[in-house]
Amino acid sequence: MDNKPRIVSDELTKLSIVGLVLVQLVLANGLYLFLCYAVLFYLLYNLSQPYKPAIFTIVAINHMVQILPGIWLANYVGKDLNFRAFYTDKATILSLVGVLFLFAPLIYQQNKIKSISLSEFRMQAYRFSTSRTLNCYLIALAITSTLSGLAFLYAGLTQIIISVVKIKWFFFLLFGFQVFLKKEKKTVFYLLVAFEFISGFYSFFSEFKTVIYYLAVLLLSFVATINFKQMAIGAIGMFFLIFLGLTWTSVKNEYRTFLNKGKAEQVTSVSKDDALEKLLELSNESQEKKNDGAAKSLLERLQYTYHFAKAIERVPETLPFQNGANWLENIEFATTPRFLNPDKPIIDNSAKATKYTGIRYLGSKQGVSFSLGYFAEFYIDFGPYLMMFGILFLGFIYAMLYKYFLTKSSDNPVYNYAIVGAFFFEFANFEIDGTFLTGRLFASIVTFFALSYFFGKPLLNYISVKNKENKQQAGV
Repeated sequence: MDNKPRIVSDELTKLSIVGLVLVQLVLANGLYLFLCYAVLFYLLYNLSQPYKPAIFTIVAINHMVQILPGIWLANYVGKDLNFRAFYTDKATILSLVGVLFLFAPLIYQQNKIKSISLSEFRMQAYRFSTSRTLNCYLIALAITSTLSGLAFLYAGLTQIIISVVKIKWFFFLLFGFQVFLKKEKKTVFYLLVAFEFISGFYSFFSEFKTVIYYLAVLLLSFVATINFKQMAIGAIGMFFLIFLGLTWTSVKNEYRTFLNKGKAEQVTSVSKDDALEKLLELSNESQEKKNDGAAKSLLERLQYTYHFAKAIERVPETLPFQNGANWLENIEFATTPRFLNPDKPIIDNSAKATKYTGIRYLGSKQGVSFSLGYFAEFYIDFGPYLMMFGILFLGFIYAMLYKYFLTKSSDNPVYNYAIVGAFFFEFANFEIDGTFLTGRLFASIVTFFALSYFFGKPLLNYISVKNKENKQQAGV
């Protein structure tokens, strides 16, 4: 019997969720919609627990948000699910089964985590100084703002720089947990969220979304009950995100051309003021034009079963299963430093996508990148059945790292929740290329182990408050 605390919901909420899942059966491509929503709510139920890290709730949602749009797109244009690629239905089913295999070890690990109450959670937050944590975040923000601009200029350091940038988000979460638990410096926190959101538009890679995801990781960790009112608020928030997505989709191509001044490079070559002014101009034009193609373009961008389906068309019909060759190459690429292999090539996701989908994509030389997706890579290497064991193995690696950082980083769950939130966010996307996933996993392990072993103790000493001060702040 499952005795773990679960998020409590009222009867109306439960009926609404059940109704939402069942009503999918009467829609076009209803069976696939039904299965997707059933898997989604199964994962949410098992991964979301009161006052536990919500990072894998977000990872699960993000995976499903890249599987579902393939069906939404077919329904939007009024066509069969396989209208773009013959095996989209098979790719969808394999993706759903794969997601269950991926999260099975994580659900097991989440259930093993010791449950804490809100009062205990708050007490642990009072062991830290909010002001000193804010100082750490601001220092990290200044450093990473400089490093981010260098990440793609020096190929040998890209993965490490990206992982170091994640430390800023560790401090963001650590500060955010204290803000909400101790109810202090909320105005400062909201200003920082606004800053991260607005400054994210001054990026070739749409980084304004990142702070939204981290804010969701933070807030969902506090959810203990769900009622119909909360669902309505969530729906309003979802409509806002859809509006934002539609607006961004309609302007991003022209905006990116403005950012890089027409060069075939994924860089920003204009000032922040000019970039934001141009963005506002394009956004206003978008509303005036009411671009009807934005919705279709957004769904095409969100979905990532198309490449998987195209790969199924070609493998093994045209190309044989690779028997692990791609993943062995991914591991070798990630673990071999460039100084040991000066001839190590630059990652070009488009080349792999072109090879296995048969679609000729522009590549890194043209300043663009198209990812095949790591589920498709598991299929190409191992076939539709053995791929599940590869995905399960990846889930075990995630679960072991999750357990380690939750139990070994410190004796304070607030600190540990921030660590795992920052560490695992990088792996939220279903679309991520296998080489990128392997490289960023390896770089993240190095970065966060270094943080724990070399900087963890002095950092904890700096942000911790003395026992007397702790008791005064907590009102004891």
